[in-house]
Amino acid sequence: MKYFRFIFFIAVLVFTSLINASYLDRNEVQDFVDYLSEKHDFEKSYLLDIFSKTEKQQKIIDLMNNPSEKVTSWDDYKKRVSLTRVQSGIRFLNTYEQWFDKAEEIYGVPRQVIASIIGLETNYGGYKGRIRVIDALTTAAFDYPRRREFFKIQLEEYFLLTREEGFDPLEIKGSYAGAMGFVQFMPDNYRKLAIDFDGDGKKDILSNPADAIGSVANFLSSNLGNKKGWDKDGFIAIEASPKRYKKNIKSSFKLKPYKELDLKVNLELDSSKKYIQISLFPKDDAKEEYWLGDKNLYAITRYNPSSKYAMSVFLLSREFINIGN
Repeated sequence: MKYFRFIFFIAVLVFTSLINASYLDRNEVQDFVDYLSEKHDFEKSYLLDIFSKTEKQQKIIDLMNNPSEKVTSWDDYKKRVSLTRVQSGIRFLNTYEQWFDKAEEIYGVPRQVIASIIGLETNYGGYKGRIRVIDALTTAAFDYPRRREFFKIQLEEYFLLTREEGFDPLEIKGSYAGAMGFVQFMPDNYRKLAIDFDGDGKKDILSNPADAIGSVANFLSSNLGNKKGWDKDGFIAIEASPKRYKKNIKSSFKLKPYKELDLKVNLELDSSKKYIQISLFPKDDAKEEYWLGDKNLYAITRYNPSSKYAMSVFLLSREFINIGN
């Protein structure tokens, strides 16, 4: 019996030590601290203090391995375009009407699209995430090999962002991927594309709806690769059908001439423009959905590279238009 108690005691000690292991015990983290200190002139003591208080969270890795866009069927995913979300969106549009007016005037992005993105990302600011961003980014950067390089860049950007904006890096909470605020920007997009839309001297998408509205419009209208963002004279999506019988037509977010797509529409399209194609497959062998989008839908896919997400934004924005906002 004493032997088994001893083994149990040792096991508890080992488990506890693993749970409480500090990121400072890892050489790659120490190398990262040296890198930030040398490249960006951070005080090493400051960085070491932050990482000593940072915690690995297994649930972050689990969620990254099973994102909702992949594991949720289109039938269930599009339920997010609910009557409750539509009604909340109308209130949001009316409450911040002056900022939507300004966003449309400056950037040409329809208010309905801006509100749809904020609505789907955080329920209009009602749920911005409960995971500390420092934990999310550090866990992904050092314990999620598949995308570690991307998240190391985001962690670097996060330290720069918190220094520039005067944030406490241990306090900000967001999504399991480290996205923040009303609009769920990753740190690099926060630094590059978030704006001070109300002129108060801060670009605050964490708690300021005006800055959030302007920042979404700025994102969608910005240069995305070599493709200028929002086209005021364009459309977003049109229902389509296969050009010929073909199984497994896949979504493609690469802008292509109409003749190169697998889909067709009952409209005459501008042959000088390029388009993307969306395929959605409901469960239970229901009929597939096909959509053709122009560069405006492409811009939405740059926000979140998911067919389900992009089409949910479009469908929610259409609900606002149908109601008259």
